[in-house]
Amino acid sequence: MKQPHNLFIYTELLQALMLDDKSRELLMEAQYNFPITNRPFLELAKRIGATEDWVIETLRRFKEMGLIRRIGALVNYRARGMVSALVALRVRDYLVDEVAAEINRDRYVTHNFLRLHNRYNIWYVTKATSKEELEDKVRRIVDKFALSPDDYVVLYAEKTYKIDVKFDLNAGVSRAKIRRLPDSSLKIEEVGLPLEFYEMIKSISIVKEPFNEITTRFKMPVSKITELIGELRDNGVLRDFYAMIDPDLAGFKANAMITFSISDCGKVANIDEATHVVKRVIVPGKWNHNCYFMIHAVNYDIISSIVQDRLSKLGVTEYDVLPSVRNLLPNMARRIEQ
Repeated sequence: MKQPHNLFIYTELLQALMLDDKSRELLMEAQYNFPITNRPFLELAKRIGATEDWVIETLRRFKEMGLIRRIGALVNYRARGMVSALVALRVRDYLVDEVAAEINRDRYVTHNFLRLHNRYNIWYVTKATSKEELEDKVRRIVDKFALSPDDYVVLYAEKTYKIDVKFDLNAGVSRAKIRRLPDSSLKIEEVGLPLEFYEMIKSISIVKEPFNEITTRFKMPVSKITELIGELRDNGVLRDFYAMIDPDLAGFKANAMITFSISDCGKVANIDEATHVVKRVIVPGKWNHNCYFMIHAVNYDIISSIVQDRLSKLGVTEYDVLPSVRNLLPNMARRIEQ
């Protein structure tokens, strides 16, 4: 699983991006502790000992480069009344690109990777308004390419413990807050806020007072917006509010899916470096691991070392590491944002 990347090369990459210590500190704060205040960029500036103008100029530059995708809220897909599944296919090598292109025609596909595994090689995530609709979509792929029942598996989430995709720019590995998702989430329509509110907090402008338009439109102070976002996080409608970083541009070229069986998958959410922790419904004869997490890093050596250490502490000795070979969804970032 080795790649020709190491932390020295990673440091050179950060230098090429003009990510000096101050810039990295800014991006770390914007990812992990973004302040929802009247002048959030002034608050960030105070924390790192910079000026508000420098913070705004730097974040704008990173957004123009694509290093920052956006700053704003992430809405939980369950709050939209949708179901999601991880789908795995076994496809002959010469058909991979053709099958991937057909999968990607589904606008609800947000991840599609070629991974190393002894049975399945294409792994993608899609959503639908019901399990029936989702399985119909999978069946169309299966039928079109004459896949056998043994050539695919649909893995539904029994419980999602954590989804928090953030990147430690100092250590070169993903690192997520240990914040458990609620067992269930309210639907957007149950909260009583108009859809326009969610659209406006999805991506804020990098200006001195980015919440002004929202406060004017909904006639509420920023303190109320802060309170609302906290409540929406607590009831599962929002996953978080932060600066979203593009992993490839930040040098995080390696990612792997780790699968195994454990009596309490919830314990895995305590692994800082795990970005997604999900208990999945097993499918006898096709898939017998009930727990899954994702990890990202600048190279696979870091992933291997961390996975071995963290799982050994949980008493897990048998597990599979499914490294990504190729991203089969070139516009993944845009899909995720939409």
